[in-house]
Amino acid sequence: MKKLFIICILFLGLATPGLARDFIVEFIEENYKEIQAQFSYTPLIYHSLQVNSSAGPKILILTGNDYNYRKWLRYYIAQDKKFITKIPDERLDEFISAKAYTIDVTSLHPFNGEKWKKGDLTTSDQTTIEGDNHILIVDPNEKRTHLIQIIVKKMGYQATIFKTGKQALDSFKLQPEKFKMVIIHHTISGMPSGELTKQVLKLSHTIPVIIDTGYKNQNMENEFISKFSGFRSVHIKPVILRNLQKTIEILIKKNA
Repeated sequence: MKKLFIICILFLGLATPGLARDFIVEFIEENYKEIQAQFSYTPLIYHSLQVNSSAGPKILILTGNDYNYRKWLRYYIAQDKKFITKIPDERLDEFISAKAYTIDVTSLHPFNGEKWKKGDLTTSDQTTIEGDNHILIVDPNEKRTHLIQIIVKKMGYQATIFKTGKQALDSFKLQPEKFKMVIIHHTISGMPSGELTKQVLKLSHTIPVIIDTGYKNQNMENEFISKFSGFRSVHIKPVILRNLQKTIEILIKKNA
């Protein structure tokens, strides 16, 4: 009877779904590359980590669209070389035998036991803006701002990103001279995009401002054109990624 009870417990343990095993791994090298999907706001990210583990050396091919988590992970491994990989039981044999293993980025955890929280990362700290080469981006969509940031950085500018109009205005008020341009999406919260534009122009009346109306949104374009028809520095148009670099170059050069 006792043996039967033990066998039942073992069977239930093996049959329970969703179990996972933690492996402590040590970071060796990172391979990170971002490219922009053609005619799309979807970024293509190739991100892998070469690590040592108790199951031998591995290449972890990271998947998943949580960009904040990915940024946090890159920051973490720059300071601490050890972290934990959570491997589901059904993929345990695959992990042990494979040299390259695909894993969602959120399945990697700090070795020190502290859990990552969304508040652990901020895209900008208004008290530590250095230099005068920033472009202010105000947009609630993380995927879109991520791709705009890639283009801006490639051009040699720093992207200062906020999701709400109030946060952006508070930062701009402190150091308006730091910014070369402002890009505002029409869907921002906390303050209407038109009002934010007016407040920015009060502080710096010549700075180029792009109001992103979205693709094929003629009604929205007409609404903003009627509001800012007398402002030469306000440009009302959809932000098309393939044309964005040229647009930024023209507007900043014109303002200079």
